[in-house]
Amino acid sequence: MTDTTNGKIAHQQQAQDEQPDFISAALKTHRYLRLSFVFAVAALFIGVIIASVAGGYVKGSISYYYWTPARNVFVGVLIAASLAMLALNGRGGAAKIPLGKRTLKLPSPSTLLDFAAIFGPLIAIVPTDVKATEQGLTTFTCEGTEQTCLPKAAFPEVQNAVLTYILTLVVIVAVMLIVQRKEKRKRFGRLVPVTAAITAVALFLFTFVANGAFPYFRIGPWSFSIHYIATFLFFAAFATVVWIRGIRDNDPEDRTPASVTQKLWYKILAIAMAADILFLVGLAVVAQFGIEDAIPGFPEVLFGEAVGLTLFAVFWAMQTRQRWDERITTLPEPGTAAAAQLRQVLATAA
Repeated sequence: MTDTTNGKIAHQQQAQDEQPDFISAALKTHRYLRLSFVFAVAALFIGVIIASVAGGYVKGSISYYYWTPARNVFVGVLIAASLAMLALNGRGGAAKIPLGKRTLKLPSPSTLLDFAAIFGPLIAIVPTDVKATEQGLTTFTCEGTEQTCLPKAAFPEVQNAVLTYILTLVVIVAVMLIVQRKEKRKRFGRLVPVTAAITAVALFLFTFVANGAFPYFRIGPWSFSIHYIATFLFFAAFATVVWIRGIRDNDPEDRTPASVTQKLWYKILAIAMAADILFLVGLAVVAQFGIEDAIPGFPEVLFGEAVGLTLFAVFWAMQTRQRWDERITTLPEPGTAAAAQLRQVLATAA
């Protein structure tokens, strides 16, 4: 009996090595786009460290570095990461997660990345507050009138960025709807455009109309930070992506399935992300009751944000490794009519 296993592997490797240039270019683009998330997080950490060393301070949160010389790095990294998320496109539809005898349907990882991409720029352009009395270690709700939390000189600049964001969001949603109008509607297909529309309307209202509490909005006696709500939604959506990657069998968005070890790590990362989000939400809740320094002398918000960003980078590094040699498309078998037709098309294009 002849062992054809090695021959089959060699044939697959040869087919991969002989991929047309346009497929090789697409694969490299896919790799580098994913790696860009890791580089973006590294750039943000470097910018924060440089600002801290040069200024001789440690701020209470990474978000607070908007008000330091690290602002350009902070804003640039978040917008670049959001664009990369939007560019990574999958099958969409719904993710079916088995839960005992039932099946839980969630938006696909591709849809959730687009959802997160809505809020990434908001984290960058709607800043956290500045304490009226001390620009120091806390970034929670100010006492008295919250308007003093945003320097008046900065308000027109923020309004400009917000209006640019809203109009850009309208254009993106319009293009998405036009492109998808002839496609078969998938489950959760309207999640991203509807969320974008609601976000644009609410943001315009709180920035240009009922803006007496900006960068907060009020519900009765309670004040809520637009910046931190956007941060929560961004990381919650991304943590769900990681959880789906770890728990779903036969992921239709993976041409290169995750190994058992990789799926285990995805589950660990998802649990760690959920715990980190709950930690930060807990800090925000106790701050509503006037406890702004839950752990005296320790920048707990900065710690929580740094952990979240590190987990974000680790996931992208792991998935880049998983998909490093992923086949972007299936090539026809050599010697078939389809292979001959492909060669003819490529020759004509050249």
